[in-house]
Amino acid sequence: MKDLWFFLKLFKPHRIWLAGGIILSLLTAFAAIGLLTLSGWFISSSALAGTAIAFNFMLPAAQIRALAISRTLGRYGERLLTHEATFRVLASIRSWFFQALIPLVPGRLAAMRSGDLLSRMTSDIDALDALYLRLLAPALVAALGVLAVIVFLYGYSPIISLMTGGMLLMASVATPWIFNRLGSSGAGAIVTLTASFRVRQIDIIQGLADLLANQAYTRFSHGLGQISDLMIATQRHNNRLTAISSALTLLLAQFSLLSALLLGSLAFQNELLSGADLALVVFCVLAAFELVMPLPQAMQMLAKTLKAAGRIRQVAAMTPTVRQPKQALALPNRFDLQLFDVSFRYSDHQDQVLKNINLNIPQGTKLAIIGASGSGKTTLLQLIMRYYDPGHGEISLAGQNLTQFNSDELLSCFGVLSQRSQLFAATIKQNLLIAKPNATTAELDNAITAAGLETFIGYLPEGIETWVGESGLKVSGGEARRIALARLYLKNAPVLLLDEPTEGLDPETEQEIFRALADFAVAKTLIMVTHRESGLSLVDAVYNMDSGNLTEIVS
Repeated sequence: MKDLWFFLKLFKPHRIWLAGGIILSLLTAFAAIGLLTLSGWFISSSALAGTAIAFNFMLPAAQIRALAISRTLGRYGERLLTHEATFRVLASIRSWFFQALIPLVPGRLAAMRSGDLLSRMTSDIDALDALYLRLLAPALVAALGVLAVIVFLYGYSPIISLMTGGMLLMASVATPWIFNRLGSSGAGAIVTLTASFRVRQIDIIQGLADLLANQAYTRFSHGLGQISDLMIATQRHNNRLTAISSALTLLLAQFSLLSALLLGSLAFQNELLSGADLALVVFCVLAAFELVMPLPQAMQMLAKTLKAAGRIRQVAAMTPTVRQPKQALALPNRFDLQLFDVSFRYSDHQDQVLKNINLNIPQGTKLAIIGASGSGKTTLLQLIMRYYDPGHGEISLAGQNLTQFNSDELLSCFGVLSQRSQLFAATIKQNLLIAKPNATTAELDNAITAAGLETFIGYLPEGIETWVGESGLKVSGGEARRIALARLYLKNAPVLLLDEPTEGLDPETEQEIFRALADFAVAKTLIMVTHRESGLSLVDAVYNMDSGNLTEIVS
């Protein structure tokens, strides 16, 4: 329950909307109960009065119309307010969650499967809508409404009031508790199964070409089908419990109605209730169970909500791989980099990825680090950008330990071009402005020209406003790399980090990229990691990385 209490605290900025929804729900419930209660009394009184002129037909008729209109408008307003409050709360939770994720990039999140993270960001947060809409609001309305009904009935018949109160308590407390216990495992399993299904589904979509090529699609899709079947079976079990809980609540309502009728009849015989009052009491008892009907199903969803809240907080509670200094230093004017006896491993259970690295990189140096995939080259770049801190040793910028700088500000010193530069589902211009949001038209044009994009953009009907599609799907690999290169030019950082910058490109495009980089990097520090020899003409020194050990290659 601690997880739910944590999220309830996030509701505070929207308390006016939340309170408004609950108040309107309560008033609507009272209007519904009052409508049925007054209608029963009015029909009975009219029948008993017959043609008696003394009976006032107009006032109760007007009250019934007013209650009917209030119930209709209240129901619409209640839906409007409660859903608006829910959407606002979910938006706040999503914003909070993204803020919590930012310090975890890439260190902690790199260890998570993308499908599982996506499930937490979407399905699990969506599951929290039940916290207010199906748990908090109905429970408060039921509590206040039941208390009001008991007090109201007590004025007519204490014994009927106590009997109805007991039945309402059974329907609102005992029945939900029982079915919460019976359905908690299934509701929690649905969250886990949904996450597993999404992970497997995304894995299949992302690797569809390879699965088809290796004739493994049938086997993987069979595994996805098994998870789906298990989800359906679990949901079917929960639906049965929901149906039984609703039937039990209806049974309690009918038993209360019969009991109220019998007790009211005895009171009528003893002249403790009039005929019209007997109808009023019976109809009030019948209407009161509207208050508690949603509760058993809501309590069944409690386990699902708890599980989802726990999964979200599990990620948000992760500690970042780097800690920000309390008093961050201002960025220096020079960008000399030094690595002193740097060693690093991703976890205590893994071997050292980097071993006692010593490297001096004065400003303007151009060097390459070559080596096989998995030798530690990319990890070294990530340490320089302070995605991680070394387990041993020190990395300094202009003589100051990187840990003394704010990591977000530190990233402004580095321009990165990798083999998988991300293009977003936006226009070419919007993708470029990621590097410099306030770039002028002249700066954009210069970056496009320098990256060799001018001819390509000139052929496009919409020019720089052309939509590149999801992950740059509508442009070729070479043009996507040029867009990333133009973004590098636009940022114009003093230190360039190139991680396999031409991987997957044809030789002609590769040489064009390297020629453009050679002109751009004249006055900058350049560090390139690669497992190929192409592009080494850009650099003055070459180092070899082998199983975490770095040695200079002397030509």
